[in-house]
Amino acid sequence: MADRFYSTNIGGSMDNEVAETAATQAAKHVEVRVTYDATGATKTAVLLALDAIKAAIFKDTYPPV
Repeated sequence: MADRFYSTNIGGSMDNEVAETAATQAAKHVEVRVTYDATGATKTAVLLALDAIKAAIFKDTYPPV
């Protein structure tokens, strides 16, 4: 599998605050893993999935319990 990790700290809001790496970054507070060779893993499909995650966070209570 070809995984890439996008990670930043809480409050990161600029693209230059995001690290794109081949391995998890345990020191970062927020991280997303994308498997590039998954069936249908186009840029558009990944962005739609991120929108769904964002919507779920808005909808739910925060912090989660």
